[in-house]
Amino acid sequence: MNNDITARKISALDAISYLFEGIKMAFSKECRLYVIIPIIVNFIILFSLGYATFNYISNLISDIFKTFPEFLIFLAYIITAILGLLIGFVSCYIFSTVATIIASPFYGLLADKVEMMLNGTQSEDMSVFDIIQDIPRIIKREAIKQLFFLPLAFLGLILYFVPVVNILSPVYWFLLTAWMGTLQYTDYAYDNHKISFSDMQRDLKSNKLSTFTMGAFIAFALCIPVINLIIPPAAVCAGTKYYLSLQKTTKLEFSRG
Repeated sequence: MNNDITARKISALDAISYLFEGIKMAFSKECRLYVIIPIIVNFIILFSLGYATFNYISNLISDIFKTFPEFLIFLAYIITAILGLLIGFVSCYIFSTVATIIASPFYGLLADKVEMMLNGTQSEDMSVFDIIQDIPRIIKREAIKQLFFLPLAFLGLILYFVPVVNILSPVYWFLLTAWMGTLQYTDYAYDNHKISFSDMQRDLKSNKLSTFTMGAFIAFALCIPVINLIIPPAAVCAGTKYYLSLQKTTKLEFSRG
């Protein structure tokens, strides 16, 4: 498989097409091994932690109902619903973060394989042994992404509780999740080449519309049960193609400048 990646401005339609191509690449015979293992790992983690969280919430609900007198039972329902949503939201974020960190070494190998398929090039030091040695650095890179995201997420929560301004909160969250959708899965190719997080951000900002578009589709697909298991590796493939396109675009603009 050898796709032509042209050195031109990347459109929103290009970004969408990358994701569909990413699904095809993820399940090609060349990439299948790097995809199946993370899916199995993610399924085990999400199922195990999800089951434990469900049991915890069930026991919590039972305890709350015991403490309320009968005439205030409606308050128990309200508190339980709020608590359930809060715990569910936090749990989903933690589970997906843990699953992503564990799958990161495999996604790094997958990004390298896709780059070889698309461009005939590979990053250096990408054997399985090298990846194992690189795990501390990979985890550090994941931590950098979380440190970038969490303050912005906290700002979104503050906006939600500010009167009048809170009408902008859904827009803010949409833009943030869309940006993170592309950033998260493009980063593996950048990290393989030891390109800094700030340089990656600069490249993504140079193509804001395509970055937001691809990220929005990724974020939406991650909300669909079952589909959310296959989207991460497909997004890694799409992110790798996006990385290659961004590099060619940057080189073209540099040569013109």
